[in-house]
Amino acid sequence: MSLKLENCDVLEIHQQQRKRRVSFHLPAMVADTPHREPLIQISPMPDNTLLVVGQDGLISVWNPDLKLKKNRFILDENKQQNRKMKWVADCTLMPQYNKLIIGTCDRELRFYELSNFEPYCQIIGLETLPLHLGCSTRDTDECVVYFGDEQGCINIIFISRVAETIRNWTKCQIVDDIPSVSMDIIESVGHVKYIRWKVHNDWVTQIRYVHTIDSIISSSNDDYTALVIGCVEGTKNMQKRLKDLMDSSSTRSKRSMLSGNVPPKRNISDESLFKVKRGVKAFDFCKEGNILVTGGLDRIVRIWNPYVPGWPTGLLRGHSSPITFLQIADENSKIYSVSTDCTVMVWDIEEHTCLINVISKASQIRGEIATCFFSPHFRALYIATDSFSMLQLQDNVTHADLPSVSHKEPVTCCQYNQYLEQVVSCSEGSVIKIWDLLTGKLVSEVRGAHGSSAINCLALDNTGNRMFSGAKDGSLKEWDLNSTSISCLKTLKEAVPDSSTERQYDCTYAWLHNNRFMISVGCDKHITIYPDQQDSAVLENQYLNSTWIGELRNRHKDEILCVASFPPNLVASSSSGGEIFIWNVISGTVICSINAPKHEGLSTETGSSDDLIIKRLIFLNSRDWKNECAVLVASGPKGLITFWHISDGGKVFGSFPGSHYEAAVRDMAISEDDSTLCAADQLFYVYIWNISQYALHGPEAQPPPLIHCWRAHSYDITRVVPVVKHKLVVTSSVDCTVRLWSMKGEPIGTFGQSELWDAKKRESWKDQQSDSRVNKDESPSACDCGAPHKPSSEEENIKSDRPEFVGISVPMDDKDIAEELYLRNRSHSAQRVKMLGPKQVELHQTCGKLNAYQSLQICDLMSVTTNVRRPNPAEELNDLYDLAF
Repeated sequence: MSLKLENCDVLEIHQQQRKRRVSFHLPAMVADTPHREPLIQISPMPDNTLLVVGQDGLISVWNPDLKLKKNRFILDENKQQNRKMKWVADCTLMPQYNKLIIGTCDRELRFYELSNFEPYCQIIGLETLPLHLGCSTRDTDECVVYFGDEQGCINIIFISRVAETIRNWTKCQIVDDIPSVSMDIIESVGHVKYIRWKVHNDWVTQIRYVHTIDSIISSSNDDYTALVIGCVEGTKNMQKRLKDLMDSSSTRSKRSMLSGNVPPKRNISDESLFKVKRGVKAFDFCKEGNILVTGGLDRIVRIWNPYVPGWPTGLLRGHSSPITFLQIADENSKIYSVSTDCTVMVWDIEEHTCLINVISKASQIRGEIATCFFSPHFRALYIATDSFSMLQLQDNVTHADLPSVSHKEPVTCCQYNQYLEQVVSCSEGSVIKIWDLLTGKLVSEVRGAHGSSAINCLALDNTGNRMFSGAKDGSLKEWDLNSTSISCLKTLKEAVPDSSTERQYDCTYAWLHNNRFMISVGCDKHITIYPDQQDSAVLENQYLNSTWIGELRNRHKDEILCVASFPPNLVASSSSGGEIFIWNVISGTVICSINAPKHEGLSTETGSSDDLIIKRLIFLNSRDWKNECAVLVASGPKGLITFWHISDGGKVFGSFPGSHYEAAVRDMAISEDDSTLCAADQLFYVYIWNISQYALHGPEAQPPPLIHCWRAHSYDITRVVPVVKHKLVVTSSVDCTVRLWSMKGEPIGTFGQSELWDAKKRESWKDQQSDSRVNKDESPSACDCGAPHKPSSEEENIKSDRPEFVGISVPMDDKDIAEELYLRNRSHSAQRVKMLGPKQVELHQTCGKLNAYQSLQICDLMSVTTNVRRPNPAEELNDLYDLAF
């Protein structure tokens, strides 16, 4: 027990260490910009693009991967000749009101439409220059526009009923072709409150409003007022507030305060001062973790408790230049810092250690830092210098400890919708998920599709717009797939309390003549036919209440496990006893009955020779059943895949083992064009055969050519589906995964993994190891599938000691790892032998083989004289002064 706990602790420590790791894709992605002046701000747009604003009023919109979408000038004055140049000091976004705010060096706040960047209105006559600008929501339909200036003051504008207030500003006088409201009368216009505080002894370097604590955080280069956290509207002490009001009313008016007099200071109890030598140039605050980080000219990143301003809780040293950017990210566990020499460092907050240090030479980011932006959504750090650069984080270690799963419960079945190019998967938890085949993206999901009952079977209609699902409780439902979300159209059959006698085993959608049917089979030899044309009462009475269906049930001696249809009027059903009946759905007559074939080659030692269960029936719809060819394929019995000719009472046209290891076939599928056969055995191997010409003109003595074989899962495979159009294979398993493979057995990805793939681009495929991959050339019986193969000792261990699936965990067995290493070593053994030199003949003695030490050859030592002449450097250099000692 103690050893188990110790192993768990070690695993937990290992997982925490891997979680703390961080790495970038190097070098950085660098793009040339249309800007010729320094960049002011990088802001995320609502449509997942980036807005970059230059000092001269040129704005550009970029995709996250640094592809320029558009750019334009928003300051029309700069386009006109003989006009004084106007410069942008800072900018911010009001995304909820679709506005962009810029602060100019002419002491203006301009509002632009975010959709077309046309001017909307402006606030003119500011007392000072808005160096750093911000905007935040405070309450319902109330926002705060704030900025810091060169006098060390913070200016706060509260705007209520924002949309209406800004619209009223557009009715004011026109200045420079823009509706303008003066700062002197802004409060009289209505729904606006203006507050200005003297906070710092130097200009403001950064400012931020934090809604959760209703406070303004600002910083400066001053030692005493390096960073200040203060309330927005002044003291909450009533006596102090009355005293301040009396003093202000007796000495000056509000108009005098706006006209240039020194603004008031907050009460000392209303703010917290953080003293830092040489001031603070950048900071970040996190309310959830109560973390405040600062950086500046002294090149030290300080970690503070915001309620304890006296001293920092941590000092992070490592930068060799002033720090210009700080960001708390990754669930408040890391700090990203950037210095003026373009060095990027990532710090662990708990351990106070540097996780990575990216210098300019490694990132290829050069120039003077203008502005930075970290995007948690895109996991990237954007840095603006003379060019626009992006450092993309690598996410390969975030989920490396836990395997990706598609469902939380074992996957029972899956289907490929060739019309929509989607994969539908179902689980024991009654969850239906739809995935995009080419990218692995989850398109839609339904929980509790059949209550809490496991879904056993799926069927798609001829258009791919509808789906039918059968569950363990006997219920059968029809679903609409033609929209973004799955919706239930109707319940064909309700669930029954005693599901042991009504369990749905298989279902198929049949298009017979001009009529369409849904046929399901289940326990108690149950066969049900549902006409798809529900408006026809004749069809309903003809098929649902026909007496011949009951007669057909009596013909089956065991439970009916699978069913298949063949246009224009044939349906085949099979039972657990190995008997197959092919009948006419119109007349109800049985065309032929087929019993399990006898096969002498299979050994009874594996336990599969007594298995008579037919797991799957599939018709080859491209063939004519009346010709001399096989049209029905059955997986089973006795581990065989059998091709049947059905016109003359049933004849075997081909039969071969579905597994190299004489294991039972768990599932089987045929491609849409009837050219490829896929099968999965109980040892989790997937096999692919070419059957385009197999049993097409008569009986076959040899098996069809094997295209490929590999091991796809660690537990039982429930479904295998070939997609010949894209040369892909989809597999599902009770290990809770649905995986996508190439026809060569190359893993592309697991549906549900964090990274999406592009099935058409090989470089995006997931480099994951299958449990025990077997190539066609390496497979011992790939060239001769007709003869049974004697399994190796390792394969015998897999069959005898096959682990049972418990819960949703996916452990890796030690024997699987040993087998993988064995196959790897064997594939490279030939190359290693060539590199080795000729082996020395081993010596033997009567008492046994010599060990490595005793087999060493004895070499005589060469006898040398002790008379050794010492070299004379001066003589060799022709030095006039003999300095030899």
